[in-house]
Amino acid sequence: MMATWAQRFVTAAKRPATAYGLVLAAVGTAAVLEGGLEYALQAPHGYMFFYPAVLFSTLVAGARGGFAAVLLSTLAIALLGSATSGALAVFILTSLLTVGIAKPIRVAIQRGATVQERFRIAQETARDSFVILDPVRQGGEVADFVWVYANPAAERMAPSGVETLVGRRVLEVFPDETGREMVERLRAALDRSEADDVEVRRVIDGQERWIRSSAMRVGEGAAAIFRDITEQRSADLALRTGEARVRALVDSLPQLMWSSLPDGRWNYVSPQWQDFTGVSGAEHLGEGWLDTVHPQDRDAVAEAWRQATQEALPFSIDFRIRRADGVWRWVHGRISALREEDGSVRRWFGSASDVTEVVEARHDLEARVAERTRELEASLEARARTEAALAQAQRLETVGRLTGGVAHDFNNLLTVIIGGLDMILKNPADTARVKRVGEAALSAGRRGERLTRQLLAFSRRQELRLDTLEVGKLIDQIEPLVRRAVGEAVNLVVDCGPDVGAARLDAAQFEAALLNLVVNAADATPAGGEIRIEARRVRLAEGEARGVGAGDYVRLCVTDTGAGMPPEVLARVFEPFFTTKEIGKGTGLGLAQVYGFVSQVGGGVDVESAPGEGTRVILFLPAAEAPAERTAAPEVEAQPELAPGLRILLVEDDDAVRAVTESLLLDLGCRVESAVNGAEALRRLEVDAPFDLVLSDIVMPGGVSGVDLARKVRADRPDLPVVLTTGYGGDKLADAQEAEAWPILRKPFRAEQLSAVVRQAAGAPAVTH
Repeated sequence: MMATWAQRFVTAAKRPATAYGLVLAAVGTAAVLEGGLEYALQAPHGYMFFYPAVLFSTLVAGARGGFAAVLLSTLAIALLGSATSGALAVFILTSLLTVGIAKPIRVAIQRGATVQERFRIAQETARDSFVILDPVRQGGEVADFVWVYANPAAERMAPSGVETLVGRRVLEVFPDETGREMVERLRAALDRSEADDVEVRRVIDGQERWIRSSAMRVGEGAAAIFRDITEQRSADLALRTGEARVRALVDSLPQLMWSSLPDGRWNYVSPQWQDFTGVSGAEHLGEGWLDTVHPQDRDAVAEAWRQATQEALPFSIDFRIRRADGVWRWVHGRISALREEDGSVRRWFGSASDVTEVVEARHDLEARVAERTRELEASLEARARTEAALAQAQRLETVGRLTGGVAHDFNNLLTVIIGGLDMILKNPADTARVKRVGEAALSAGRRGERLTRQLLAFSRRQELRLDTLEVGKLIDQIEPLVRRAVGEAVNLVVDCGPDVGAARLDAAQFEAALLNLVVNAADATPAGGEIRIEARRVRLAEGEARGVGAGDYVRLCVTDTGAGMPPEVLARVFEPFFTTKEIGKGTGLGLAQVYGFVSQVGGGVDVESAPGEGTRVILFLPAAEAPAERTAAPEVEAQPELAPGLRILLVEDDDAVRAVTESLLLDLGCRVESAVNGAEALRRLEVDAPFDLVLSDIVMPGGVSGVDLARKVRADRPDLPVVLTTGYGGDKLADAQEAEAWPILRKPFRAEQLSAVVRQAAGAPAVTH
């Protein structure tokens, strides 16, 4: 109690007004008591009341307060007038000594107050409970303990109904087994010089609690620090139980299991792994497990493991490990991470399964797939060749249908030509008749030329060469060939509007497509039926026609009055090799070729058909601006001479054609030397005098074609012009750039055409009118 009051007075010194007020009150009280005593005794008393005032003032206000009290006390004694100078001097000296003694006492009291305040704050905020107990003795033995201090945390752990522990006995608060165990433990603490640290079971309000406690002797009593660890213990127990269950589960699984530290060093392997490899678990720890990995796989597995544990990349890999019997087995390894609350890895867990049979089966399957792929590639190549052959067969089939009609036309043409020549030979002097018959024979020859060109264009194989062409004119040109394909039993109607216009097309492919459609229509149309070809220019909106967008198109329709097609056949009309014709009468490629051609030019195809209502095939060809009209070339008059002395090397393997061409050139005033093939022409060019022009057929025997000859001349003598002639160049002029490199004179040709080409190539001036 005295210490508490002393601390309060010392603390008050921090407020100067209060402190010096107490100094003045203390000295005043001492002066009153001293004066009263002297008055009562009628004699000086020795000034003893002032010493407690000086001591009190020093404790309250410090050294300055003490000095002030000495000064005030001296003044009071002097006012009382009972002190001699010597006695006053002794009082001053002893008072100052009192101030000197009281100052350290004041410092100690202040420090004690600070420590006590800090202790109070610490205990009020502490999570751990802290109590101090004194023993209660009966008959010299410790029978119980009484709480003399308990911090708030300890008070909160008191049983319900107990307002405070301080002043209460242990057996009073805990009259059961818990209280008796607490008393026994505190008795043991009194006999020890060091604190213990134990986990004890306590029952509070009927609930089991686990307490982590540390008790020690403090003077004659005991102190204890304790904390409720029930939840932590339950969590640890659950964790240990879970780990035990996991360990039991791991030990029972057929997989090979392991775990590692966050840095990737292994710290556990399952019994299955040890049994499988025949190596103890200790040898696998750290990086020792890599010794069981196949040497060819070790580097890859180590790098994958490093990336997984250090760069958080997935670890899912097949590798080989050595089994206890020395056999290498394939396993598939995976890992997963056990993470802390902050996301950091606490431990890695991994498993591996024996997948040897799966890997071997996969390798076998891959080998089979590779073999099948090679077989399939070979099959596809064979199929491509077959398709190409069938596509050509489709053309030949159509050409075969034309054979009768074409033979009929050619016989008519030959009748005119042969009969006319026969008439000329019988009476060559009849100039008028010769001219009339010759013009008829020439006209028949030109008709035969056009027919031949159409047949070649239809039967040849080549890539698309798109030009802007008038669709109506193309239909007019192919109409005679189409009529021959239809025959006389079916009526063919061609209706091309005046505004059909042009489209970007390949003429040969367009003619072949139209002929295919007409032939299919003729096959489906009975005698007396009708096939109609219609061409119109239309503008389509988006979605108006299937397979094409909005824009301008040339719509070409081929309609027949045949039997029509049911829906299941209509759905497959564009499939390659699908045909409803009898075996040997169709390849199933006709409409597929039409579809492919139209798609290549950016158009679309639609088919409308129903049983008994005929069929209508509609082609939508992207329209284009009509080509500009070319200015007609001025007619070239027949000139008796090209240029005096023009020397021409004529290369032609056909004797009759070579003789006619040589005669025409001689009539034009040229000097002509002939060669029967390309090899002989090359020898002539090397040894004979320089030539002014080479006129060569393209297709010739001997291994050197006209194109080969032209290439050689261009390389050796780039200034020597070359003119090529051909009835059908085939693939030898497939290169478009080479086709434009030299002038081409198509057979059959007239003298005027030969003269114009030779003049142009040789640079001789043409005569026009």
